[in-house]
Amino acid sequence: MTPVTSARRQSGSFILEALISLLLFAVALMGLMALSAQGLNQVGQSKARNDASYIVGELLAEMWVSSNVNLTTWATQLQTAIPGATGTVYLSTCDCADTGSNACASAATGSVSVANPQPVTVCVTWADRKDPSNPRRYQASSMITRN
Repeated sequence: MTPVTSARRQSGSFILEALISLLLFAVALMGLMALSAQGLNQVGQSKARNDASYIVGELLAEMWVSSNVNLTTWATQLQTAIPGATGTVYLSTCDCADTGSNACASAATGSVSVANPQPVTVCVTWADRKDPSNPRRYQASSMITRN
C-alpha cells in the first residue's frame, strides 16, 4: 500500500472520533446535571424533616413545662417553617399512618390542657415538591410528666 492510499482510507476518522467523544461528554454532563438536581431535592427534603423535628420538639418541650399549650400558635409556626405542612396533636399514643383507629380518633385543637402524666403524639405532614402524590410525614411521641 502506498502512503497516499493509506491516508485516503483514514480520512474523516479524526472527525468521527471527535464526534463520539463529544457525544460521550454530553451524556456524562447530562448525568451529572440529573445527579445535581436529585441532590438539591434531597437537601430540600432534609431541611423540611429537620424543621419538622425542631418545631415538634419545641411543642413537646412546651408541654413538659406548661400544662396549657396554644396549638394555634404552634400551627402558625409550623406553616411559617414548612409552607403547606399540616400538624396534628393527639393526646394519646398512636401511629400517624393509622389515624383512623380509636386511639387516634380525637385530635387536640386550640388551647389544650395537658394532664400529668399524658401520652402525646404529634404528626406533621407535608407535600414533596417533586412528588405531590407521596406526602412526607414526621411523627414524635412522648409521655408528658411533671415533677
